[in-house]
Amino acid sequence: MSLHLVNSCHSMPISPIFNPAGDDAIENRSIWFGNTTNLMQLNDVRYTWAVGLYQQMRENFWIK
Repeated sequence: MSLHLVNSCHSMPISPIFNPAGDDAIENRSIWFGNTTNLMQLNDVRYTWAVGLYQQMRENFWIK
């Protein structure tokens, strides 16, 4: 399998799924070209009600 970029000015680098050396500080977070650990951080969220909702959703999730 080969990957061909056509008329691309910038290509996105391939990043690992889990990056233990990543920096997830607020000033370094970015959707594109970010340097994240790919771990979901819920300690510093804008809406505090989202933490409880996420925990409840996680507890109700079943894999069949």
